[in-house]
Amino acid sequence: MIAATIIMVAGVLLVALLSQRAGYRLGGVMVLPLLAIYTFREPLSPVIFVAGTAAAWGALWATREYTLNHGRRLFLIAVGVGALVTIAVGYALSQLLPARLPFENAEMIASIFPGVAAYNLMRLDPEDRPRDLLGMVVGYAALLAVGAVSLWLVEQTAWPTPPVLALPTSDLVFWLGFEPHGQGMPRLTPQWLTVSLLVVDVVAYEVVRKRYDHRLAGIIAIPLLAVFSVRYGNAPLVYVLGATAVFFALSFVHWVTLLYGRVLLGIALVAGSVYALLIGTLAPPATPGITLFFIGLFTGIGAYNLHRVAPRDRTAHIRISAAMFVAFYTVLLLIVDVPASGLIDSVSPVYALLGGSVLALGAVELYRLEQSIPDAGAFARHSVFASVSVDGADAADSPLVDGREEDR
Repeated sequence: MIAATIIMVAGVLLVALLSQRAGYRLGGVMVLPLLAIYTFREPLSPVIFVAGTAAAWGALWATREYTLNHGRRLFLIAVGVGALVTIAVGYALSQLLPARLPFENAEMIASIFPGVAAYNLMRLDPEDRPRDLLGMVVGYAALLAVGAVSLWLVEQTAWPTPPVLALPTSDLVFWLGFEPHGQGMPRLTPQWLTVSLLVVDVVAYEVVRKRYDHRLAGIIAIPLLAVFSVRYGNAPLVYVLGATAVFFALSFVHWVTLLYGRVLLGIALVAGSVYALLIGTLAPPATPGITLFFIGLFTGIGAYNLHRVAPRDRTAHIRISAAMFVAFYTVLLLIVDVPASGLIDSVSPVYALLGGSVLALGAVELYRLEQSIPDAGAFARHSVFASVSVDGADAADSPLVDGREEDR
């Protein structure tokens, strides 16, 4: 876990620095370090990533060329196409090379990052894209070197942290001559169920964002945190404590330095990764290292998203996100055989009351957000243009009003 954290911290700081100083995007804040980490765990990951990114880029080009879609829609198209292609390519490789890439264990499957990388490339000016692509290749190679050196140092010290890279299933680690330790974790949640929860979460996230202009904890963080809780019951507690601490630290950094955007997100990710590593040094060796590692990333993302929300909306942000977690974990309880190490392996009246209360609070916040939407007719009548009459038109004829105003 130490080597994986070093790769992530180095990659995030590299992208943040080059973004701030030279305008590089390098695919996104987390793309390069995660790709390097995936490569150590499965050397075929770059093939899947490149295929997904190319397909997402083609979809973006066709969408921009032949439609009027723009902005957030383009991002969702890129993420969706990239995820579908990574599933298809991962499945094809698992059939061609079943001993190398078992489909049920392929972590690159359904990843959003090929789409994120394609979307970031698309947003660059055409003359800047070759430079950015070259930067991605050089940065990726540098992070692989950082990972190899980190693994060597970890082997020399043998610090007791849950393994993330040096697993018996990590072919690249074996080729580099490092001694693997730990064991792979069998999948408890079916792949189809995880993907289904992710799709539902993306739809819910976008609906809340579009209708109420409100951001939740993360576009994929909540369902994956629920999936992690099936195996690692402390996942919600570790996330909540970490997100709270990182949020206050982030608020202080922003107040002192006025940093914002990708740089502030990078600081949040670094803080979350270091926090997860500290938890890993205290956790039992049997703790799933990759789960703890991703909880650290979600901690940084969740704290950053909470920081971006207006202070008056943060209560709603927390309650709705918590209600979605309860809903997703309830679905998992009904379908998955949760082991004793999971969050809840059987429903009791106390758990049912607690979960129902969280869902009720989330519903109340959704109701309040719905009530906060102004009436379209009232909005048009109070517009500065309401008193301007063009050919007899009045506020009722405004395009802001959906349908006819009722007779008064």
